[in-house]
Amino acid sequence: MRENETRNHLRTSPRRHPLEQGQAARSVIRSAPFYTLAAAISFAGLSLAAREPSYRGQPSALIVTVIDSGARYPLANADVIDLTTGQHRFTDEAGQARLTWPSDGQLRLRVREVGYQPQQRTLRQAATPNAAATFAMNKVAYVISPVKAISHCSTGADSASLDLSLAVLDQLKQGAEKYDQFRRHYPFEATVERRTAAVPSKGDLGRIVATREKFQSENWEPPYRPGDVIEYTRGEFTVPLLFLSTLADSVFWEHHCFVARGVQWYQGTRVVRLDFTPSTDITGPDYEGTALLDSATSYLLRVEFHLANLRQRRGPKKMDGYITFMSPSPFVMVPDTTGAIWWLRSADHGEWGKPDYAQSLLLEELKYRKETPPGYEKGKQ
Repeated sequence: MRENETRNHLRTSPRRHPLEQGQAARSVIRSAPFYTLAAAISFAGLSLAAREPSYRGQPSALIVTVIDSGARYPLANADVIDLTTGQHRFTDEAGQARLTWPSDGQLRLRVREVGYQPQQRTLRQAATPNAAATFAMNKVAYVISPVKAISHCSTGADSASLDLSLAVLDQLKQGAEKYDQFRRHYPFEATVERRTAAVPSKGDLGRIVATREKFQSENWEPPYRPGDVIEYTRGEFTVPLLFLSTLADSVFWEHHCFVARGVQWYQGTRVVRLDFTPSTDITGPDYEGTALLDSATSYLLRVEFHLANLRQRRGPKKMDGYITFMSPSPFVMVPDTTGAIWWLRSADHGEWGKPDYAQSLLLEELKYRKETPPGYEKGKQ
């Protein structure tokens, strides 16, 4: 892979020391022998016997309002999509979105919001008064029962445990999909501070290289490749980080097993823990880890990840990392801080000792290039 093609990867090169790379590090973990780590669809039916109905004089747009069913406050950034035509909208600060009626006067709407049960409803223009519809969303309630080590990859799953696992996975995927849609609807430029250091076998850290880098939201994160997350090119290797968009990728979940482990505490907040591991058909390097979701809001708070199936001679022998998240707009979580440590040597009699390198990335600023999303001063959580 050429230098200008590498972004958000771990990369190694045998010729140059990473502390001398400077701005060339970009979003990769590099070795020289030093490594740098980076952060992140109506069928128009043909009728020979009937005439198409006319909707002249009726409003051409439908106003959809999404609210919390209990407190009745508006829900900003809810996903409203017409499953027939593919029209997709985010609700604004007032919890409203506008969709255009198709020629057949029918909308098959699905509404989703993080932390709420999805709703689906078919609306007909002639039967919708005032060209308005309200969706009152019910919060997800996690029913926590004794959870066994069961995943969708195994058989004979306890129904309560499986139901919990599926509910948590759905919220995790929904949060990741929300981020993916958010960065497309509200494209931004991210300013990230990267701090990198070689870790001595003894003593304190010496030199820490700090750089500031800017990334565009649409090309920040590389695609996921099942069982093949380490790439080798002319004596170099690259390892993409586990990004939030990866957790929205159906291919990722087709190749991973998951299980909800119940509720625990994280920084004073009750969270639901979801563990994921590569499925048995994956034999090459891939991700395993844990996602922590706020049990009250379903917000994704933290993802811890590791590289599994590391059996190759070259490249890292062990890599551990984590991502924490912040919410720039109601019900939207974006990566905030990423940290990683990695070893280039094997364990000594089962003991890994201190890592060889460490790196952190901190999101300093999000600058929106077009529209500005709803803010918390107007939206409610």
